[in-house]
Amino acid sequence: MRIPGSKSVTNRALLLAALAPGTSHLQGGLEAEDTRWMRQALRDLGIPVVEQGGTWGIQGGGRPRAQGPLWLGASGTTLRFLLPWLALCAEGPVRLEGDPRLFERPLGPLLGPLEALGAQWSADASGAWLRPSPVPPGRLELKVDARLSSQFLSGLALAAAGLPGPSLLTWEEVASPSYLTLTTQWLRRFSCGAILEAGRWQIPGGALQPRDLVLPGDWSGAAAFLAAAGVTGRRLQVSPLDPEDAQGDRTMVALLEAAGCAIRWLDAQTLEVQGPLRRGLDADLTDCPDLGPVLAALAALAPGPSELRGLHTLPLKECDRLDASAELVRWLGGQAEVIGDHTLRVAPGRAVADRSPFNPRNDHRMAFAAALGGLRWGGDLLDPHCVAKTFPDFWEVWRGMLGC
Repeated sequence: MRIPGSKSVTNRALLLAALAPGTSHLQGGLEAEDTRWMRQALRDLGIPVVEQGGTWGIQGGGRPRAQGPLWLGASGTTLRFLLPWLALCAEGPVRLEGDPRLFERPLGPLLGPLEALGAQWSADASGAWLRPSPVPPGRLELKVDARLSSQFLSGLALAAAGLPGPSLLTWEEVASPSYLTLTTQWLRRFSCGAILEAGRWQIPGGALQPRDLVLPGDWSGAAAFLAAAGVTGRRLQVSPLDPEDAQGDRTMVALLEAAGCAIRWLDAQTLEVQGPLRRGLDADLTDCPDLGPVLAALAALAPGPSELRGLHTLPLKECDRLDASAELVRWLGGQAEVIGDHTLRVAPGRAVADRSPFNPRNDHRMAFAAALGGLRWGGDLLDPHCVAKTFPDFWEVWRGMLGC
């Protein structure tokens, strides 16, 4: 089966294309709610985005000026990536709106440095007003509290690449550090030679160049499918995936292999997984917490107990994914123990008769995980359409994998 493009890569590439002076062309980008909101937000900021035959042409280099409110839906990457750029460079105030949960998620550690540079943030019941810094800075030198989200640093780094001078970002701790590596990879693909070190990120200014690029497939979107091979004991081939991709969720391969699945690359883009899972999971997901829900469902169906660590950011996602993952394990008949805000221990169980439908809490990744869990004993799902956030065709592709 084939998977769609990566949301994480697509939204990074779209913003970099908007910052780079000239016209970039992107192929293979994810077509889903989060990326449509990013593309529409760029248009509403006066950045031309033309879609033709599966290719997006972006005319970058202009200073953003809002032509009306920006609707960002539930997309954390769209808000956290656009916010620094707009706070530093926008011409005039910007109105930001979206789902209520979007503005409930942490923003303070990102707003603090921006407000110190003169930007103003005023939140209300339906969104917020952002009033940018009166004078765009030539460079940034900031220490950032990134313990709650690496997106704070990534958003600042992307904005810094569009400034004329060299910038420096520093921090002591960061959540999901693999996403900083991913951002660095894509800064370099747009000719910005960013240097990422422990607690330190150097971002040259004035170096961005437009590019024609093919974006990779989504390791996050592939996770439930790869795990399905482990649950069913079947062989699955998935493409297009890049074995050298900086996406943190690529670690799914190593986790499945450690649990007994056979893994091999058939070519430069096609991964084959042969199940079944032969033991439980023992995983530190600090670099890839978005795998948590799918791995929790997989653990509930594994032949032995599992422990998933490094989950402290899950309560801050589209829903409280740590609590929802424990609920899913119990829905699947397993036992779930949440330890603090960072660890989930799972013991597999037996089918539960007469279950009520599982509620994914309007979270696409919880729906993916429930689909995986349902492979063994079935079950009904409330709000299956929440997958549209990142994978609108998920159920069609899922049924195709199963031959339905």
